Amino acid sequence: MQLEISINLIEDIDKMALFLNAFERQNNMKVDLQTFEWPNAWAELMKISLYGHGPVISETGSTWMSSLAGQNCLRPFRPSEVSAIGGAGKFLPEAWQSCVDFDNRTTLAIPWTLNTYLAYYRRDLLAQAGVDESTAFTTFENFVHTLASLQESGVEMPLAIPTAGNSPTVLHNASSFVWKKEGNWIGADGKQVLFSDPATLAGLHDYFGLHPFLAHAQNMSNDACLHAYLEGKAAITFRGIDLLTQIKSGNVSMKVSQNTGVAIQPGVPFVGGSNLVIWKHIQPAQEALAVELVHYMTGAANMFTQFQEAGYVPANLEALDQVERDATYLPLTQSLKTGRAFLRVPLWGLVEDKLVKALNNTWQQIFATPEPNIGQILENTLLPLQERLNITLSQ
Repeated sequence: MQLEISINLIEDIDKMALFLNAFERQNNMKVDLQTFEWPNAWAELMKISLYGHGPVISETGSTWMSSLAGQNCLRPFRPSEVSAIGGAGKFLPEAWQSCVDFDNRTTLAIPWTLNTYLAYYRRDLLAQAGVDESTAFTTFENFVHTLASLQESGVEMPLAIPTAGNSPTVLHNASSFVWKKEGNWIGADGKQVLFSDPATLAGLHDYFGLHPFLAHAQNMSNDACLHAYLEGKAAITFRGIDLLTQIKSGNVSMKVSQNTGVAIQPGVPFVGGSNLVIWKHIQPAQEALAVELVHYMTGAANMFTQFQEAGYVPANLEALDQVERDATYLPLTQSLKTGRAFLRVPLWGLVEDKLVKALNNTWQQIFATPEPNIGQILENTLLPLQERLNITLSQ
C-alpha cells in the first residue's frame, strides 16, 4: 500500500524521508512525500480540496483550519482514533482548539508543530546603552525605554521588524500588542470584527507607536530584518525559532552567537503552527494506515526526535516538556505556554487576508508621513474595512 503526504517547506527533506522510512518498514508500505513551499502551500491545498485528488494527508497552517472546515473536504477523526492518539490533553490547548470544528465536537486535524515569535537582542548593545536585559522586555514601557536608550547611545537601528509586502508576520506581531490591551480582532461568534474597539485601538497605537525606532528600518521584509540583525546593524528583532536553532547549531558568526540574548516578546505572544489533516477523498482501505501515520508523526518520542533533527517545535506537551529541559529554549516554551492563537471562527481566513493588507498599508502611510497621526491613519485604513467585513460576516 502507498500513502501520499504533503509537507510544507522542509529544509532537510532527507531527514524527513529517513523519519518516514521507519514507519514504512514497520508497516510494509510506501510513503510518497510531496513538499510545498509555504507561500504556495495554500493554493496547493485548495487544489486538493477542489479536485479531491492528490495527497491523502497534508500539513496545514493552523490559521487555515477555519477555511478548510467550511469546505467539507476533510475526513474527521473518529473519537476512538482521537483517544488512541492521546486525546486533546496530550497537546498544547491553543494548538488543539484549531483542530476542532465549529460544533466543538468534531476533530478535523491533529496538532503537529508550533510557532511563536521571540525577541532576539544584542547583549553588547544593550549593555552599551545601560539597559538591564533582565527587565528590558517585561513590560511595554520597559521595551520602549530599551529602544530609546539604544537610540540615544548611537544605535541607528534599535529595532528591525517586518513592515513590507503582505507578510502575515505584521498581523502576528500586532496581535501581541492588541491582546496585551485585552483587545481582539473579531468577536467570539465570528459575526463582527472589532477593529474600532477601544482596547484593540490602544494595542495598535502601541504597536505602530514604535515607528520612531524604525527610521532606519523602514519597509523591511522578514529576511532583511534577519540580515540586519546578523550583520550587527539591528539591536533587536522579533523572529521564530529558526534563528535560535541557527545559534544553537553554530550556523551564525561567533560574535552574534556569543552576544545574542532571547526573551519573550513584549505583550501576549502569538501562537501558530501546523496540523495534520486527512482528506475526505482517501480510499477506505487507506484510512486505518493514514490514522496510524498521523499517530506516529505526532507522538511524543517521534516529535522530540523531529525537534532535535529538524527544529520542528512539538505540539505534543510531553515532547515540549523535554524541549524545556534545555534552558536555551525556556523563552520559547514559556512563550508558547502563555501565548494565544487566533479565534476559531468561520470566515477567519477572509478577515486575516484583508487585515494583513490593511496593517501593511498602515505602515506605509506612517512611513510616508513626517509627523504621522496614528489615530487618524488607523481610522482611515481600518474603519472602512470594518464596515465592509461586518456586512459580510453578518449574513
